[in-house]
Amino acid sequence: MFVTLQLSDHDYESLLISGHRMQGSIALVSPTEGNFNAYRRVRRQLPGTRFIKLAHGRATVSQEHTRLTLTIDRDEQVRPYDVIDRESQQASDFVFNIVR
Repeated sequence: MFVTLQLSDHDYESLLISGHRMQGSIALVSPTEGNFNAYRRVRRQLPGTRFIKLAHGRATVSQEHTRLTLTIDRDEQVRPYDVIDRESQQASDFVFNIVR
């Protein structure tokens, strides 16, 4: 099956300049034609933002917020509570060193 896609000039330029894949959705106009709408992802990297990569996530500290994100695969051979305990302690130490 072939589908003809239409995308905006801005999305096309972004695709050519970056050379990376672009995520989005396709709204079908007919069974063989559709419009591509790119997802807009805004990542604000504020001045003074610091982060540390963890084995299962990331801890971020800025003037506005502190964030800890962990992702543990369900088929991974670890106990989730051990990962949460260990990596939250690493994040806590990181935040403590930044704040003082």
